[in-house]
Amino acid sequence: MIDLVSAELRRMTRSMWLVAAIAVVTCVGWGVLQVVVFIRPETVNERLVDGAYSMAQQGYVFAMIIGIIVVASEYRHRTITWAFLVTPKRGHVITAKLLTSTVIGLVLGVAAAAVTTPVVAILLSAYDYPVWTPDVPWVVLGSVVSTALWCLLGAGLGALIRNMVAAITIAFVWFFYIEWALVMMVPAVGKWTPTGVGKAVSGWTRDALSSGPFAAGDLLPVWAGGLLMIGYAIAAAVAARLLSVRRDVT
Repeated sequence: MIDLVSAELRRMTRSMWLVAAIAVVTCVGWGVLQVVVFIRPETVNERLVDGAYSMAQQGYVFAMIIGIIVVASEYRHRTITWAFLVTPKRGHVITAKLLTSTVIGLVLGVAAAAVTTPVVAILLSAYDYPVWTPDVPWVVLGSVVSTALWCLLGAGLGALIRNMVAAITIAFVWFFYIEWALVMMVPAVGKWTPTGVGKAVSGWTRDALSSGPFAAGDLLPVWAGGLLMIGYAIAAAVAARLLSVRRDVT
């Protein structure tokens, strides 16, 4: 299995590197936006400071896309057939891809946190806001874990749908339209959606911002969000492995 994962990691394409770079830039941009736009001297508190650091997980959609690419690109280019021929046990191939996606997501999460954290700290200091709170290390750790789980969830989605363009389109439509519309109509649902759960892992709260769908209620506690996010990711991974073993390649 280690050899399969190593082989998958060596196959990272330029598109994956590009998406990863966009994810990191997105996290930094959200961190800057949180400090500059959404925090005010009269309202600043530890929760908002933690929220600024939690922007390190705002590249979650791109992390999910990378997971989709890891699996679905093989079907797109028909190279999955060769992978199954070299390793006849399909379950091992899919498992290796799921593990690879998790590793990539973990590295991406560390990179995003490593860049976003100092930028946020410098900005907070420049505005004379509190630069550190006791929860910041846990917020940053949660952002890294959340990113890794998003990448695993994307890999599961890519294995289930197999069409890379369709999987990415479905992800974008859900996260940028359907889910937010649902949260705006039924705010209480927000804490159970994949986005709400993923953000809860890093201590992010919807009511940390002042308007729009972001203010649609609070999220689950970190531990509960983490368990549910792990549940979502594992459910997608297990379903992907079971169906990939049973379905035809083409």
